[in-house]
Amino acid sequence: MADMLEIDGVQGAIVVDKDGLVIDSATKKNLDKDAIAGVLHELISGIDLMGEQFGSGLFKEAILEYSNSRSFINPVKEYFLIVVGDSDMNLGRMKLELRKVLPKLEQMLP
Repeated sequence: MADMLEIDGVQGAIVVDKDGLVIDSATKKNLDKDAIAGVLHELISGIDLMGEQFGSGLFKEAILEYSNSRSFINPVKEYFLIVVGDSDMNLGRMKLELRKVLPKLEQMLP
């Protein structure tokens, strides 16, 4: 997880299980990891329901953009990786980095 912090603009990376419990994390600033994990559980439920209603298949990625930050959410097995970054984080670079990190993370998780 600490390697994620070396990516320009990344402020934190959190791995959460499907029940909203923090499994691992690394952050540069004081993020309330448990609050983020709890909200993620509800968010994923809504995303899954929306996908079912649209017949969209399985959830692959969400990018949330706020005025002061960006977040990426990716499923990994029965877990989710949340990457929180600055609002000017390069989206293309982050997607490329995630393509490298996600397979490694999948091998590490039970």
